[in-house]
Amino acid sequence: MSEHRSGINPGFLAKHSLSLRGVNESNAQIIAEELDELPCVDGVWLNERKQSLKIAYDASHHNIDEMIAIVEKHGAAIKDNWWSRTRVGWQRQIDENIKDNARHEAHCCNKIPPH
Repeated sequence: MSEHRSGINPGFLAKHSLSLRGVNESNAQIIAEELDELPCVDGVWLNERKQSLKIAYDASHHNIDEMIAIVEKHGAAIKDNWWSRTRVGWQRQIDENIKDNARHEAHCCNKIPPH
């Protein structure tokens, strides 16, 4: 039995944490459910009390900005401080690297490399 949801490639799995503001009783469950229903999302953990989100997804299909857009759509936001901005920037870079690696086609050592 697999430890990941169907359709998840463990080699492309990104696990990110976000510090939020504006998460409350009325939007916490909606945010978590909408994120969790996305294809290729492996898990969502939203803590209303701590105002934090942990999410795992196949970054060859999604990126952190898609997750942030869903959070913001429901009235919450990423904390506006230096650490949160730095963390999101790093997460964008990780997602971009995973997506680039997923698209890369290795060439065989017997073939001429592409130009």
